[in-house]
Amino acid sequence: MRNKTKLKGAFDLFFLFGRGIHAFSGSKRDAIFSLVIPCVVFSITLLFSAFHLPKVMEEGYSNSQILTTIFLHFIISFVFSLVIIFLLVSVFKKSDKFWLFLEAYNWTGLVIFLATIPLAQVAFFNWLPREEMDGIFVIAQFFFYLVTASIIFHSFQLNWQLSGFMAIAILFVYQTMWDILFMLQGIPKPYSHYQIY
Repeated sequence: MRNKTKLKGAFDLFFLFGRGIHAFSGSKRDAIFSLVIPCVVFSITLLFSAFHLPKVMEEGYSNSQILTTIFLHFIISFVFSLVIIFLLVSVFKKSDKFWLFLEAYNWTGLVIFLATIPLAQVAFFNWLPREEMDGIFVIAQFFFYLVTASIIFHSFQLNWQLSGFMAIAILFVYQTMWDILFMLQGIPKPYSHYQIY
């Protein structure tokens, strides 16, 4: 029943309803336990990545190199993003709400994953050209970062400007980590119309 309440709260947050934040306890124990969610979701996403490769790694790279790159990107980006958020909210003396943010962020990540399944299905079966799907994924990502800004806003009770800045900081970390991992492997950075890796 408790998890059902949290899932409902996550759906509320996904649709930008602030009341969803009240479904989470904000305790350290619950927040750490919620880390199971991104681990499971990423494991499933990693399988999908084997069929929908990063744009710059579609040809000439082994499956092991591709999966290792995606794995490293997830781990490093996830950890760095949390560290940055913690440091930023510490400046505003809001670090006591970090566990609330983490718990809500992880549970809402499950809803985001569920919402992405139809898009992944279209990409998997090549129902639309890759270029069109990349554009759709870009739009979806913009919305997901808006959801992240909303979670930050309701977790830390900061203003929208700071919440948006922190969401953009997370986006910056994720994009920069792709660039670094590509650079270390000598993979050229894509300069296509849609910057989807």
